[in-house]
Amino acid sequence: MTTHPFLSFAPEMPQARADTREALEGFFLDFGFTGRGDLERLANWVLGTRELSLSPEAALALARWRVEGWLAEVLGPSHVGPSLLVKGRAAFVLVGGARWSADVLMREPRTLPEAWRRAVCESVPVAAPAEVPCQMREQVLVLNPFMELVRRWLRPAGRADVSPSR
Repeated sequence: MTTHPFLSFAPEMPQARADTREALEGFFLDFGFTGRGDLERLANWVLGTRELSLSPEAALALARWRVEGWLAEVLGPSHVGPSLLVKGRAAFVLVGGARWSADVLMREPRTLPEAWRRAVCESVPVAAPAEVPCQMREQVLVLNPFMELVRRWLRPAGRADVSPSR
């Protein structure tokens, strides 16, 4: 049996490390992608033609960079900042972006339907307001709410509403 000379000397195609693939799959699972095909396509999208033996940390940094760039283009400059990935991921999950398969992240954002892009922008969670120190009002205990209602209804019109329990 003879083998073709080209096949006997052909170098093996490098494969990505298993831990790198697992890290990338975990990253995209957080975006709602569950299909094996989608996860593989997204891992290939991140790794591209780069060295396939990247460490998981380097691959995750590259994935964050690619996805943040995509999110920045979809959401616009008003949302760009340190929490872009967190807010963008939440908006992406809220609109069910994974239902569009891996193609949605691999496409140029300007080619996506305008209605979908607007829905993602509207789904960005609003930041909680900053805490402001203040004094809480004194709480009033009403033992019989029905009688308190009757008392308020029967009070004279010009009299201030002050509870007798104070």
